[in-house]
Parts: sequence; structure tokens; C-alpha cells
Amino acid sequence: MFDKIFRHKTMSWISRYVLRVFQHICLAVVVALIFYIYKGSSFTGTDGVDYNLQKDDVGKEYADSELFNTILFDNLKNAVELAAYQTLFETDGVYNGEKNIDVTAFINRNTVLQSDYITAVYPVSNLIKWSQNGFEYDDVNYSTRESKDFFVATTVYTHLLKNNAEGGMNAFLNSQLANNVVRTNVKENVKDGAGSHTVLIPRYKTVNGENIEEIVSDWDEYNELCANITETASTMAAAYERYDDYKDKYSFYKSNFRYYITRTINARTEVFTNVDSLKSGTNGLNMKDVFKSYGRYIYFCPYDIEYSTNTQISEDTLRQIIGNYQYAFPDQMKFYFAVDINKTANTDNFKIGKDAFNRYMPYYRQLYMIMVFFAIAYLIVLVHLSIYEGRIEYPDGTVGGIERIDVIPIEAVLLFSVVVLGILFGLFEFSVNNYEIVKHNTLNMSLLAGGISFVGDNAICYAVSSIIRRAKAGWLYKTSLFRYCLELIHKLFEKMTLRQNLFVRTVLPYILSAFLNLYLILRWRMVGVVIVAVLDVAVAIYIINLNNDKFIILDALKRIGKGELDVKVDVNKLHSGNVYLGEELNKISVSVEEAVNRSMRDEKLKADLITNVSHDIKTPLTSIINYVDLLKRENIDDPKVSEYIRILDNKSQRLRQLTDDLVEASKISSGNITLNIQELNFAEFVNQILGEFYEKFESFGLVPILKCEKYDVFIRADARQLYRVIENLLNNVCKYALPNTRVYMDLVVVKTENSGSKALFSVKNISKNELNINADELTERFIRGDISRSTEGSGLGLSIAKSLTTAMGGEFEIILDGDLFKVNVAFETGKFSNGNPSSEKVQI
Repeated sequence: MFDKIFRHKTMSWISRYVLRVFQHICLAVVVALIFYIYKGSSFTGTDGVDYNLQKDDVGKEYADSELFNTILFDNLKNAVELAAYQTLFETDGVYNGEKNIDVTAFINRNTVLQSDYITAVYPVSNLIKWSQNGFEYDDVNYSTRESKDFFVATTVYTHLLKNNAEGGMNAFLNSQLANNVVRTNVKENVKDGAGSHTVLIPRYKTVNGENIEEIVSDWDEYNELCANITETASTMAAAYERYDDYKDKYSFYKSNFRYYITRTINARTEVFTNVDSLKSGTNGLNMKDVFKSYGRYIYFCPYDIEYSTNTQISEDTLRQIIGNYQYAFPDQMKFYFAVDINKTANTDNFKIGKDAFNRYMPYYRQLYMIMVFFAIAYLIVLVHLSIYEGRIEYPDGTVGGIERIDVIPIEAVLLFSVVVLGILFGLFEFSVNNYEIVKHNTLNMSLLAGGISFVGDNAICYAVSSIIRRAKAGWLYKTSLFRYCLELIHKLFEKMTLRQNLFVRTVLPYILSAFLNLYLILRWRMVGVVIVAVLDVAVAIYIINLNNDKFIILDALKRIGKGELDVKVDVNKLHSGNVYLGEELNKISVSVEEAVNRSMRDEKLKADLITNVSHDIKTPLTSIINYVDLLKRENIDDPKVSEYIRILDNKSQRLRQLTDDLVEASKISSGNITLNIQELNFAEFVNQILGEFYEKFESFGLVPILKCEKYDVFIRADARQLYRVIENLLNNVCKYALPNTRVYMDLVVVKTENSGSKALFSVKNISKNELNINADELTERFIRGDISRSTEGSGLGLSIAKSLTTAMGGEFEIILDGDLFKVNVAFETGKFSNGNPSSEKVQI
């Protein structure tokens, strides 16, 4: 199928023109329908509430729709609220500012109030004005006497003769009954009221001509009554504002909503309604029939438990609405609500909703089908034209690839399209905001949106088609201002390398950039601002690349510092002067690698030399030792000869030990050593080795003292190599410790910085020779504490001990303090005995 559609390799220019016009028409239709559907399916009511038409209302009458019942629900809430306010402010349907309000009963209108209570009664108008004018307070310091004089001697209590909750009555409604209140004075216990108190400055007196302090006798009663007064006044003022607004909104000639509510208390019936003809009387009228005649109605009588309606509002919903104002509505109530659907002449939410419903709902499915059809057609034409773009056949027979307009920088083309769209959008906004014929007419607004979309799509397609042609021909980047700017900036900054003056590389470009930005902004205003923004973005990208180069170079330096010798920086990814940094870094890397390789070769040659020489010495040395051993077995009487043989034996054994140490050191330095790491008890290990050195310590006149902090300390190490480490340390003590002194050895468990533990074995002794040497030098090969080298030893013992300790994952440290020589050997441990004896001394 697609082969048949696209069987032609080219498209005529007239075909493209016709398809483009059709494409613009399709978009204009889609946009116009979107606006029509959006504006037609939603509207804002007179009170600022947004309403939306529901697709489920298709095929229904307006009065049966979800929209109608949603509006009805909102009006029911407002009407019930208005009726509750009317009970507060009106008498016989007329506002009565002298209507009395018991503040304590009002505050407790939703709760049960005790029979005797403290209160103040004000005309409702005074409470409203008091709140509107604001409450004034004064902070006063009273002595005991002044506090007593401020109040009256007795507290005035109010008693409701009839205070029951039968028939939905409450304390507030009972307080408004005529002749239902008795006031009595009660003498209270005198309280000390000395101190600082906040006094409410009275603006009005009660209906009995009293101030607040003339009703109560202490500060607790005063503060509570003041709180009730201010809260009641604030509530009354807020209620009065809503009452005044709703009273106007639901007047008979401004609303299609009708209500008639009766309240009966003590055989006296009050009427609250917005139907003027029913205010004078309803003799001979069946109110239910009257409200049915309006079209849609609701009747509800809680006392008779009767509910009747032809709307979607349920009884529970209405009960919930009325329940918010129980203080105003006892059981003896009758509620009549209706919407005059036959008239709907008044401009309220019902009228606005009906107009929107009739304008939109009958054509709901058709509008969506048309919109989807033209949207699909638009996409098909757009794809079809995009495929053939760059293969248009012109009247002269030529087939165009790149057209004349495609030599214009693509940024200029995009900018032109954006400017056109901005102008069109501004024109639309201006028309909607300034012309009522557009703002309040959905059809006109939709037609305007469609026309602007037609023109705007031309601008968009102009840019998109040019981009497609350039992309197919590989000219998109070539004809870009971005490319020209990058090349220019690249050439400019290529000259600003590290070899140039700092002023030329930094200060001069900054000054030029600042002057250029200022010139462009002053010369072309907003266009200049756009150009400056583009240039600044380009500079920012360049600076980001320079900083990224620095991170690349820094990362390479860090890797070299960590021992990676084959690190190379790709200079092709660097910019400007960073190229030279990268090249020099690569040279440094090569030099370091060569130096390290050379050092490793030298070290290997040295190790091989030591090994080979040691092996070569071992063969004749073994013969010497064997012959000396044979001589020792002969019965030689000459004491001089015997002394010579003894010296030969000592020196040959020392030479053998030296060769063994050399071979061992060579193996360790070259890594040619096998470790058998296993768990062992460090405490037992040290004790065992110390026992083997008993005679040797005694022969040198040394007294070893071992202190173990814990009985069992387990570490992971190679037992054979660990033995060699401790053996070397103890041999070193025997050689260099001052005779007839003590040698202290401690084994403790210490905490590490990462919350772990390590076993620390330390050996301390007093040197018999002056230690004029650095501690670090003692672990180097062939370094001895005896500078005269008069003692036995090769100078490899501590070096081997340190290398073996490090190879097993431990730590080795030498500390010198005058003649005090101390060695610390530490291994990580996670297992040791819970016992903690104060000390465990092993003295030999």
C-alpha cells in the first residue's frame, strides 16, 4: 500500500502548495473546535465557581443533567445558609438590628448549656459594629483593693426557665424565647485579683445597661465572658456580610432559585422566603403544588419525616446541608425549594448553565469526531509532505533539493517563526481582553483562534520544511549561525593560549565582551538582548568546556598520583591552552613511567645480584663450615689453634646467617614469598616465643616483663612469618639492649578510627648505645643502631620484620625517645576474650 502511495519519487510544486493549504485548514479547524469545546463545556458562575459539562449528560434534558443538579446543590447550600442568617438578623422577614443575642448561648449553640450560666445580651447590630470597628484592650496593674472595686460584689447568673432539647431545640433557641430568662445575683468567694490584667474597653452596654465588669465578680469569669463576646461579635460580622450578599443574590428578580422556609417555636411560626408574593401570606395555597409548578422542586419536613423531590438531590444530602445550621433549625421546620426552569430569565448560574448546555451538549459527539478526523488528516499530510520535502519538481523541470531560502541561517528562520507566533498570540490576547464580542462569544473566539492558527501554522511549516531539506542535504549545521559563531570564537580563543600574556587571555576578552553586549542592547533593544543571550550562552559553553578540560587533567593527575603510570590525556578533546597542558602532562606521564620502569629494573637487578651472590657464597661457605666442624672433632692440644677454630666457627656461622638474611630480604622485596594466613592466638604465640628466649635473655642479663591485657587475642597471620618477626625483634633486643635492665612487652587491644579493633604488641628496652639516628632509617637494609658495627648482626632484622608485617596486613612502627627504643606491631582483631585482668605479668 505504501509503495502505491509513494510510488513517485518527486512531487509537483502545485501539489505541495495545495496540500500545505489543506494542512493549515486542518489545524485551524482542530484549534477552533478545541476552543469551542473548551469554552462550551465549561463556564464560570456569577459567584466565581467553575462548572463543567459532563459527557454522561448527552441526550438528557438540561433539568435532568448532572450540571443542573450540581448548580442546584450549590444553591441549596447557599439558601440554607441564608435562611440561618435570617433567623439571626430578621423579624417577620425584615432586618432587625435590635434583635437580642445571648453571647454565651450562641457560643455553645452546638453543645448542651448548663441551666445557670454567665452571659451578656447585646443587640445584634451593636455586636456587628463592635467587630467592624475593632476591639480595644488596655493592660492595667491592679492591687487587691483596686481589683475588688473593679467588679461588683455578686455574679449575675442567667437561668433558662425552659432549656430542653426536645423537638430539635437547643440552648441558643431557648435563649431567644420571650419571657424565658431569669437573672439572679450570686455572691462568690472573694479571690485575690492583684496583678496585671487585660481589660476589654466596652464600646456598648448590654440590653440591661451593664458593662462586663458589672456582671461578673472575678477575673476568670471576666476573661471567659470577654472571649465569648469577641467571638460572637466576629462571627456575627462575618455572617452579616454573607447575609447581605446572599440576600441580594437570591432576590426574586435576580435568581431563578426559589425557597420558602417556615420555623415554628412555641406555636409561633416564622417565614423565610425570597418569593415576594408569599411574604404577605399563603392562605388557600398548597405550597407543595406552588413549588412543583416551577418545574424542579424539593420539599422536606423533618418533623413529619416527609421528603419529596423530582431532582437528583437525596434526603441525606439535604439533611447534611441543614445539619450544619442545627442551631437555627429545630424539628418544627418545613423547607420548600424550587428552580423556575420555565422562566430562567434571570442571569444566574441556572441561566448561564442552560445556555452552555444547549450550545454544546447536542453536538458533543459530532464535535469530537470532526476534531479527531481533521487532526489525523493534519498528521497524514504533515508526514507526507515531510517525506517529499527536498524532492519538489518545479515548472522549469528542475527537482529542488536546497531552495533559495535555505541559505538563510536556520536560527534566523526559527527566530522569524517565533516572532510571528508571538505577534499572533499577542493579537489573540488583545482581542480577548479588549473586545466583548470575542470575550463573551464562544463562536467568535473559536473562529479567531482558528484563523490565527492558520497563519501560525504557515510560519511553523516554513521553518520545519527548511530544517527537513537542510537535514536531508547535510546542510543543517553548515548553514547554522551557531557554526559560524563557534568557528569564530574557536579561532579567537585559539590565539589566547598559555604562551600569551595574562592580560590578553583574560582581561581583554572580558572588556570586549562587555562593550559588545552594551552596544547590542543599546543598538537593537530586545533584539540585541536576544543576540547577547545567544552569545553569552556560547561563551558559557566554551567556559564549561574549559572547566571540563581542567577536570579531565585533574583526574589524570590524581590517577598518576595513585600509581597509574600509563595515564594519557586525549588532547583532541581539550580546548585552547588546555591542549598544551594535556601534551605536557602526557610527557610527564611518559617520563614517570620510564623512570619507574627503570627503577624497577634496577631493583630487580639488585635483588637478582644479591640472590646470585648469596647462592655463590653458600657453596664454599658450606664447605668451610663442614671442615671447621671436622677440625672441632679433632683432639687439638694447642690452645691457640683451638681459639682460631672457635673464631672460624663463629664467623662462618655469622656469614651463613647474613646470606640467609640477604636471600630472605630479596624474596620479600621481590614479592616472591608465600603466606599461609590463618587465625591464631596472638597472646599464646607471644608467650610461647618468649619461653624459647629464656636462656638467651638470661645470658645477656636482661629481665623480660610481659603484660597481656586480655587472655585470648585472635589475629589472622602466617604463623611461620609472624614467628620470624617476633624472633627478629627479640634478637634485636638481646643485641642492643643495656645489660642488667628490664625489657617491657605489652599486648593490648585498642580501638581504631573506623570503630574496629586491633591487637598491638609493643617491645620497649633501653639501648646500650647512643641512638643518634632517625627511627625510619632503622628499618632500612644494612642499617644498625651500633654505628661502630662492633656487635653481631647484618642490619636486616628490623627491615625483614617490617616487610613481613606489612605483607601480612599488619602495621610496624619504631619509636625512639632518647635511649628508649620501642617497636609496635599491630594486627586487626575482631575476636578476643571478654575477660579484662588488670595485668598479666610473665617475668623470667
